[in-house]
Amino acid sequence: MDVSRSIELGVVSAAAAIVGSMLGLGGGVFLVPLFTLFFGVDQKLAIGASAVAVVTNSVVGSSVHLRSRFTNLRLAMLLQVPTASGATVGALIGASAPERFVNALFGAVLTYAAVSMAFQRQAAIAGTEDTPDPWHLGAEYLDPATKQVVHYVPMRVRLGMGVSGVAGVISGMLGVGGGVIQVPAMNLLMRVPVKAAAGTSAFMVGITSVATAFVYYSRDKIDPTVVVPAMIGIFVGSQAGSRLTRRVRAQRLVLLFVLVLLYLGGSLLLKSAGVDIPWQK
Repeated sequence: MDVSRSIELGVVSAAAAIVGSMLGLGGGVFLVPLFTLFFGVDQKLAIGASAVAVVTNSVVGSSVHLRSRFTNLRLAMLLQVPTASGATVGALIGASAPERFVNALFGAVLTYAAVSMAFQRQAAIAGTEDTPDPWHLGAEYLDPATKQVVHYVPMRVRLGMGVSGVAGVISGMLGVGGGVIQVPAMNLLMRVPVKAAAGTSAFMVGITSVATAFVYYSRDKIDPTVVVPAMIGIFVGSQAGSRLTRRVRAQRLVLLFVLVLLYLGGSLLLKSAGVDIPWQK
């Protein structure tokens, strides 16, 4: 791989990390489609690179979310158990799954995430200090964009754990860290405000992606010429994205989420159907 291509991969990775950190998705949800659609990187190598890069994104980006108190550590550790277990199973399936099937699944997942967030009707505050909290998962944070303290109590915890297991399987198959399912699930199902959902997901995706990276490494699907530019770009972009989260209103985060995922999801669905897109490889 020549130097110019490595630079291009690094720049794209940085952009993916900025958006991924802002939304708690780890960047992989954008990295894999961008690498395969626009750079012609082998799908399995792109997923392996994404899994490694997501770990980097999580370590760097989640530190900023932790300082901002967007991350709910108790909720993260509770949901992490089914998510990590599912990721191991998903990685074993995804490493040998046909490319067309993975593209179709990835496209469907991205489209689902975009549509679910587009039609969400959640208020900014999902609970008060008097809301029952049997799981002791309630938390609060100061939103710098609105200068208001947001208090919330996660709802439907058992159902959320079940969805986390599904998110883990998809994460393992696609190398995306699970945030593409976790963020909408926490926001819409568990009534966690979008910034808290993003911060909590950013903390979780790194742990989840370790299992995926290990499986792809054992299958010789980790290519340094793809992984290294991705890691450098992710390292630079994740810090910027995490800081931008503090300044951007939640509604704008949702809009950005929807537009980008709809485009990438539609592109992957077209590719899985054998439709050629002129500006993509």
